[in-house]
Amino acid sequence: MIDSVRRKAWVEALRLRTLPLSAAGVVVAAGIAGFYQVFSPLTFTLMLAMVLVLQVDANFADEYGDLANGADTDDRLGPKRGMQRGDISRREMKHAMVGTGALALAFAAALILTSLGSAHAGLIVVFAVLATLCVAGAVFYTVGKRAYGYHALGDLACFFFFGLVAVMGGVFLYTARSGSPTLIPVTALPAMGVGCLACGVLNLNNMRDITTDRAAGKITVAILFGPRRALAYHCALVGLGMVGFLSFPLVLGVTDPLAYLFVVLFVPLVRQLVGVLSNTDPARYDRFMKPLSMTTFLLAVTFALCLAFLTSAL
Repeated sequence: MIDSVRRKAWVEALRLRTLPLSAAGVVVAAGIAGFYQVFSPLTFTLMLAMVLVLQVDANFADEYGDLANGADTDDRLGPKRGMQRGDISRREMKHAMVGTGALALAFAAALILTSLGSAHAGLIVVFAVLATLCVAGAVFYTVGKRAYGYHALGDLACFFFFGLVAVMGGVFLYTARSGSPTLIPVTALPAMGVGCLACGVLNLNNMRDITTDRAAGKITVAILFGPRRALAYHCALVGLGMVGFLSFPLVLGVTDPLAYLFVVLFVPLVRQLVGVLSNTDPARYDRFMKPLSMTTFLLAVTFALCLAFLTSAL
């Protein structure tokens, strides 16, 4: 009985519902790489493995840090976590954080070396620093007395790592593996799309927890804006997310309707947004998080598949 309780606590700590969202940027980068004919199965596999492990590390760190900093209390509207219930000890979670962080760095090292080889020493250093920042960003979002997530920097980090690094950095590594490392400016558009929608999920979480976060001294963008402006901010995030995806083929001059099939996923995004705007109970923001996360992932997959039509459309 005790073992089953602990297993359940660790499964909950993984927060599996967050994994599709973390993979969205990787999928978009793969689709863009396919369009530019530089896709590599090995690069995709290593990138996906690194991102998923990194997200798990972030989830462990979030549980560890929020409890240590007093954000996880009985008054919190979200589900009670394993450490909060006493099913996972502080020492166990700390070891899990270190282990997953080390594994994420190992995947990152393999990704960088197989993509860049030995001919680009300077780029290897740059991406090694980026990988280290990714792991540090995952951990210190809530861990430590100066956790940046407690100083309204979580949204910026979310946009940077989920959007810009995952998509633009990912496409760069694909081009590097093909022999011509190239930063493609137009990829900033779908990177913005992924980053804004990922921030939307975070904002829902922060709107739900405004009262308890404020009591714990945790400052988020939702707290700075207040409930009404946080809703307007959420609308902007979802709107800019859709604009980011749609702008990519438009800027490229694509006219084939098949390349725009991904806009079908805008319908559930708008419906979810209407639901958020009509919600009056902060606790119920939680029910919109998983749909937004899954829709973002499905949009990323559909967008990547649609890029297969771009070559013939140009």
